Amino acid sequence: MALDNMSEKETFRVTDLMNSRAKKCLGWKTPFEVFAELTDKDYFLNRSIVLMG
Repeated sequence: MALDNMSEKETFRVTDLMNSRAKKCLGWKTPFEVFAELTDKDYFLNRSIVLMG
């Protein structure tokens, strides 16, 4: 699916899925968890940024 054809709701859904999936390279933590640990900021409630791990 092309990104320009995605609705804002679909974009946030995909972003949430990417950021809340545990990854082996992050020690089985989610990008949200690692980012929160490193920055002392909890962006999980924001759900509007994409963190690549």
